[in-house]
Amino acid sequence: MLYQPVRDELTDRRKATLLLFYLAAVLSVIALSLVGTLPSFRASLLAVAIAGAAAAILFLLFFLRSNDEHERQINYRALTFAFTGTLAFSAAIGFFQSCGFHPVSWLGIPALMIILWSAGLILYSWRDR
Repeated sequence: MLYQPVRDELTDRRKATLLLFYLAAVLSVIALSLVGTLPSFRASLLAVAIAGAAAAILFLLFFLRSNDEHERQINYRALTFAFTGTLAFSAAIGFFQSCGFHPVSWLGIPALMIILWSAGLILYSWRDR
């Protein structure tokens, strides 16, 4: 018999919450990136970016609070991976800037952290199966 993962309401709700987190984060980044190109909509785009970031934080907290002990360990390892990767990237960028390279936008740091956290979630959830 093939392995069939258990699907229940909590799992579906957690997946939906994580999807909403990613959508809110992407909405915030898109709104912030459009601020420079559409100066006439600057105030409304900044309001959308702030609302999207606040919604992303709220959905992330909902997701993290719905975890059991094993999933919290996976999240802890993924967050540690993301923090360490972001710290190493920031140190490397600082070194390259001191050597004369072009500075990187501050918007790249939160996006990098979300990408590394997602990669850490995938890596550690596969490892712990």
